[in-house]
Amino acid sequence: MYKSIDEFLSVLKRELKGNDRALIQDALSDAEEHIRTALENIMNTKQEVTEEEALSQAIESYGYPSEIAADYKKLDEYLKPILAPSDKVDRRPWWKKFLLIIADPGAWGASLYMLISILTGIIYGTWAVCGLSISLPLLIFIIGLPLAGFFLLSVRGVALLEGRIVEALLGMRMPRKPMFMSKDKGWWGKFKALVSSGITWKALVYMLLQMPLGIFYFTLIITLFIVSLSLIAAPIMELVFHLPMEINGTDAYTHKWLFLLLPVAGALLLLSTLHLAKLIGKLHGMFAKLMLVKK
Repeated sequence: MYKSIDEFLSVLKRELKGNDRALIQDALSDAEEHIRTALENIMNTKQEVTEEEALSQAIESYGYPSEIAADYKKLDEYLKPILAPSDKVDRRPWWKKFLLIIADPGAWGASLYMLISILTGIIYGTWAVCGLSISLPLLIFIIGLPLAGFFLLSVRGVALLEGRIVEALLGMRMPRKPMFMSKDKGWWGKFKALVSSGITWKALVYMLLQMPLGIFYFTLIITLFIVSLSLIAAPIMELVFHLPMEINGTDAYTHKWLFLLLPVAGALLLLSTLHLAKLIGKLHGMFAKLMLVKK
């Protein structure tokens, strides 16, 4: 029999060892929330039971670690991210892999993430800088603690939101619900939990880094897309609409022998851009999991 909720969670974590970190975080958060709520209800409705008996009943109503772990593994396999990479080994020849990237949803999802990252990065970075600059100086006053607590709580919320975006567009499994925080701790206990949790500060660093990363991602992907599409469309624009390319502020007409080469070069650049976007998406997904998921 388990003597505490922490002991139950420790056993559940061992049962889930080897699974995705985001899955483990969700499972532990769900278990703690359910057991603590059930324990509180039992203690309030059945005055005659001891805390140990109430804990036993709460755990029994939720299930034992081995059962919970098995259910979560099945559920996670069923709810696998849509853009998650396949576990199967791709045995296609290299040229087919290169050409068919145009039909790869993961590459387009990563491209979309890079495009919107300038917006999310600016929002995250601005909120982090403003929150720090306002809450830190006010800590010498009483009002500073609630403001700092609200800011740190919002950082957790942003981490959850960013995780959902990363999972949807990059296919990286991320937490699907906020980490549980016991209601009986009071505001001071919750504040200490936020401050002492490493995931809070890692998420804050992620928000600050996302601004320069977002600007870099957006600039890179939009430049490559514009150049590749311009090369593809150049012959049509010149032959049909009589619109030359503009280079360094001057009109530049293409030599006729280059008309066929420009679309080919543009298409190759477009395919290479999608491959690059997919690689960056994979690396950023790994970075997001490192910073936004509890170990």
